[in-house]
Amino acid sequence: MATLSFNSTRIKSPSRPSHKPFSKSHFSTKPNNVPSLFPSKTHPQLHHVKRNSRSESSVSVPEEAFDDAEEDDPTSELSYLDSETDPSSVTEWELDFCSRPILDIRGKKIWELVVCDSSLSLQYTKYFPNNVINSVTLKDAMETISEDLGVPLPEKVRFFRSQMQTIITKSCKELGIKPVPSKRCLSLLLWLEERYETIYMRHPGFQKGSKPLLALDNPFPVELPENLFGEKWAFVQLPFSAIREEISSLDERTCSGFFTCKTIGSLDEWIGSVFSRG
Repeated sequence: MATLSFNSTRIKSPSRPSHKPFSKSHFSTKPNNVPSLFPSKTHPQLHHVKRNSRSESSVSVPEEAFDDAEEDDPTSELSYLDSETDPSSVTEWELDFCSRPILDIRGKKIWELVVCDSSLSLQYTKYFPNNVINSVTLKDAMETISEDLGVPLPEKVRFFRSQMQTIITKSCKELGIKPVPSKRCLSLLLWLEERYETIYMRHPGFQKGSKPLLALDNPFPVELPENLFGEKWAFVQLPFSAIREEISSLDERTCSGFFTCKTIGSLDEWIGSVFSRG
């Protein structure tokens, strides 16, 4: 079984263990609470887009104290976009839609939608009861993210849970989004690992002894693609331009493998003049 480790030095997180965004920026909105799902203290419902105070006419609470209470509340939801990020640059999302080791007041498992991009500039979480889990709910939630945070719907959505492929694929296709099954949702996996320690385990409905949240699937063996057969080998040298062309085909998913041209973008000026040996 594969194991993920979270290195806090690589992703900037606040000193307090909470679900606050890893970025230096603050929340664009306050987190939302879901008092109907959890057997915990009741908070008034907050909205994603507009910065709402609790009750501007009735209750007077220092804003700093309110923010601290929200950050400490594991039942709160998150809707965040880094203020320094160009919304149009967020073209790929990493998404997880699955049950959590948390029970609601009915004794049923809570589901959660977690969405981010590779840089964690976009972060979104929302809880759902188990009786509304379908492609329509997910489709509506993705549209809500786009509308509330002012970002366009992504070109691609990466997800790693094969058991959710049907729902995610249907929702994405109805929105004109390309669904990409991938185990390389690295930012999402690290964030989920952090949330398990700082959010789920502190939740009043947390179930001790639950199955691992990030247990990887063990699919049946499949036949190796023909273009990966090692029929013969040779030591050759290729111009960098030829290597880049091969990598581009991987990035466009036209052949097996995974890579991104962004990795070698800083070497553009070398194309055609450098040879790679191997």
